[in-house]
Amino acid sequence: MPLDGGPEERILDRPEGPDWFNWELVRDGIYVLDRVTGPKATLDFFDLATRKLTRLASLDKPVGWGLAVSPDGRSLLCVETDFEESNIMLVKNFR
Repeated sequence: MPLDGGPEERILDRPEGPDWFNWELVRDGIYVLDRVTGPKATLDFFDLATRKLTRLASLDKPVGWGLAVSPDGRSLLCVETDFEESNIMLVKNFR
């Protein structure tokens, strides 16, 4: 919804999927971490004034969930996965 009122308006089309929350709103735009559209994750910035999406980086490693930007806008945090593993353990007589 525009700040001065009126109907809501879609400003950024993103594919639906598990990454709907990998974005961060800042004063002048939206940072988007995209794990879906290509072989490598990308970091994009959508400028609210110009309504242009700019690719900032292509990441070499798989990324995790979530994205955060520091209050001063000078730092950005996302999770890169160096090692991913799952374990199944059998625990006898635990009750």
